[in-house]
Order: sequence, then C-alpha cells, then structure tokens
Amino acid sequence: MVSISNYGEREINACKSVLLELVRLMGEFKDDMVLIGGWIPSFLFPKSDDPHVGSLDIDLALNFSKIHDDTYQTILNTFLKRGYIQDKEQPFKFFRKVEVEGTGPVNVEIDLMAGEYGGTGKSHRTQTVQDVRARKARGCDLAFDSSIIVSLEGELPEGGKDKVSFKVAGIVPFLVMKGMVMFERMKEKDAYDIFYCVVHFHGGAEELANVFVSHLKNRLVIEGLEKIRSKFISIDHVGPKWVADFLELADREDREIMIRSAYEKVTEFLDILKISEWSEEII
Repeated sequence: MVSISNYGEREINACKSVLLELVRLMGEFKDDMVLIGGWIPSFLFPKSDDPHVGSLDIDLALNFSKIHDDTYQTILNTFLKRGYIQDKEQPFKFFRKVEVEGTGPVNVEIDLMAGEYGGTGKSHRTQTVQDVRARKARGCDLAFDSSIIVSLEGELPEGGKDKVSFKVAGIVPFLVMKGMVMFERMKEKDAYDIFYCVVHFHGGAEELANVFVSHLKNRLVIEGLEKIRSKFISIDHVGPKWVADFLELADREDREIMIRSAYEKVTEFLDILKISEWSEEII
C-alpha cells in the first residue's frame, strides 16, 4: 500500500520539478493541456493550514479536439531529447529521472490522458496523435470545460529556477474523475483526495454542493458522484477506511474518529445533492 509516508520531500520536489519542465516543453499548446490527477488539491487549496500531500506522478490531459497534426510538434521527440523514457508496453507512460543532491535519483512517472469523446472510438483505450498515444480517462472531457489557471515556481530538473502558469482541472471534473477511478481500483489516496477536497472547500459541503448543481444534468457528473457514494455508502465501507489507511492512523481511537469524519463529511455533501449509490445497468 502506498500511504502518506511514501510522499517524502525529495519525491514531491522531484515531481514538481518535472511538472515545471513539462509545461515549458509543451508550451506551444499548453492551452490545450490540463493537469488532472492527484496534484489538483494542492493547486485548488494552496493556502490550507493542512497542506495536501501532492502526488508522486503527473497526469496530463490533452484536448484532441484542439490539437491537430498539422500544428502539433511530436511530443515523443521532445520528451526523448530531454531524457524522458517511454514505456514500451504502455506508450502513454513516460518516465523522467531527476537527480537529487545528496541522495539517489527519483524516477517521475508522466501519464498522457485523453477524453473519451472525439478521436478514436470509445472502445479503444488510447487516442493517437502522431507518434504519441494518450490513454482515455472517463470524465476527462469535463476538465477541458472546467479548469482554472495556476502558477508554479521552482527549480528545473537540470537546474535553474523558473515560474510557469498552466491549466488544472476544477473541483467538479476532479471529483468526478476521482469517483471514476476509485470505483475501478484499490488506491487509498483516491479516498483521501476526495475527503480532503470536501473538508477544505471554502464554505463547506453546502457551498461545494452549490458548485455542482448546474452540472447535475451531465450524466458523467452523476456517474462520478454515484461511484463516490458507493465507496462511502456506510461507515463500514472502504472509502472511509481508505482515508484512515492512507493517513497511517495506527491508534484505534484516532482511526475511528477519522473514519467517522470521512464518512460524515462526504455523506453530507452527497446528501445535499441527493446522490444515490451507483448501479450499473444490465442490458
């Protein structure tokens, strides 16, 4: 299990350094790129008294309705020139080795993601633009219509300080996509990310629910929220447990308090929106 103690300063800083470099490398079409995945809470709530742990990898969503071959420089060649290694079996994955002074190198994983609609058929797991494949992610299309611009300042992998601005998924697509992936895999941090956003959203569960109201006619939004409900349907379900597991709460009383808090906070948010448990239709 990957838990909070795995999110060390050297790993987090290496990942930030690669993110900084990626925005520079993809600058020509960064307006058609949105950061998604586990880094989002750090950028949505940068001034929190309880800082989010960040992420150990980078998920970039590419908008294939805007990125055309005639204006698109091959990402693969750009990455390779900078020392990125493409996974041969999963071509949407790249790895960037970052040398950390005083310790060994850190390998940062980068995943190129795409929406389900447009490009190749829905049954195919990857979208193709020139030489690069990007994996389809359910709910990813929402990120292109609901993003915010943030800034990041730091040091590049090869040295030198820099500052960049780029798009990240807003709270609606982030929680929807987290619901999708949490439903399909066993990764404790997914539950932690969801709980963190609900707890730290300015104005609490009611204000967060208000943000979602105008999106409730979108079936993807409902699906993502219903899948969150399925994992937090009771205090005994895996959602609340995963939050405590990720935070490595060993003391029984502390675990019970966190599990109850996670269940109650997420339930309050979903109850306001009258979200039911996900039920897959059998045709």
